[in-house]
Amino acid sequence: MNDGVNHLVRQLLFSVFPEETASEEEKCMDVKGFIHDSLEKLKALGIDAVIAENALVKSVLSMPADMLEDMEEKEILGLLLDNLAIGIREKETDELFCMSGQIYSFDMEVFGIEEMYTSFIEGLSKIVKDDFIFTDIEEDASRVDFESGTGIQTIRFQCNEKVCRYDANVEYDWFDTGMLTYMNQVIKECNTGKCLYVTSDGWQNCILFYQTEEWAQHFQELLGITLQMA
Repeated sequence: MNDGVNHLVRQLLFSVFPEETASEEEKCMDVKGFIHDSLEKLKALGIDAVIAENALVKSVLSMPADMLEDMEEKEILGLLLDNLAIGIREKETDELFCMSGQIYSFDMEVFGIEEMYTSFIEGLSKIVKDDFIFTDIEEDASRVDFESGTGIQTIRFQCNEKVCRYDANVEYDWFDTGMLTYMNQVIKECNTGKCLYVTSDGWQNCILFYQTEEWAQHFQELLGITLQMA
């Protein structure tokens, strides 16, 4: 390769690569800034997870670059809520940050079909706290055809000593969202001033909050995400 070509190659390298690096850095800064702002807004809503900011940034930025590039802000927010609900660990200190008492997130495609609604109620109990006590949870899958992925799965339980029952429609290993509506009916009957509000993480996780209507409206105003009453 002659000197002229070498010079041209060097010019191209120094002109192109810095732009790509700057773009990556800008994307990184955008994500960090969005996470910081989102955590401040969540704090204003009573969900104080600011201490977990570094761990959350590392978790999001560890995703494949092409996937991160295509993600919208609402999907990044969904990841934040998932991580806070399930728990995220700071590698340097091995400290676990978890907000499962305020946010409940679960995958709508469930492994362990015969106990999926038991797991759901147990997770739900963490955000409703002492307002609702769930006991005697039983699941009956005798009317389920596991081979065809169809049938009826019956869930029986007591909520504050009231006997409850829901017949879930089976579609392979997918959670019947009618259970959310049913649970909200049970909750509304107790007139606590709160109910279940739901959103998606942008993939297939369902995110639940047990809050007032005013809180849900404030959430939408601050974060731009509409919470639906379950």
